[in-house]
Amino acid sequence: MRLGLYGMIAIGVAGLYAYIELDKRVNFRPIDARVSSVKEQCYMEKTEGSRSSTSDLLPCELVELLSRNHPKWQGADIKHKIEVRFAYISPVDGAAHESKLQLAAYPDNRQLNSGDIFPVQASQKEANRIRVSDWVDRWLGRYAPRHGSI
Repeated sequence: MRLGLYGMIAIGVAGLYAYIELDKRVNFRPIDARVSSVKEQCYMEKTEGSRSSTSDLLPCELVELLSRNHPKWQGADIKHKIEVRFAYISPVDGAAHESKLQLAAYPDNRQLNSGDIFPVQASQKEANRIRVSDWVDRWLGRYAPRHGSI
């Protein structure tokens, strides 16, 4: 009985994963986007027993200093909130579009600056729909841009 339940859960997860990959292959195309701005802010998160504390969004340099020197925040985990704005050419209409993403970490742990190229997946049906390339795309080499990139 228990083995059957685990088997059904595994089949469900595999089916969902297959659908997501099929959706990416059929409806999205890897393109290059040019970063127009990057706004990085950080906050601290500290857990003591069952109690959790979170700071406000602050400049990352200040957060690093506070987590080392301030008695309340010593040893706190530093979390990032990164907003990347970028421009890309949509494969649907061939026009330039702008979009933004909020990330918790830089893609490939490589800091982005204005003017950098940022690989994304653009929808082949909706001009304003994009998604970030995930680890499977990078592992399989599908994040490489094709013709029509900016």
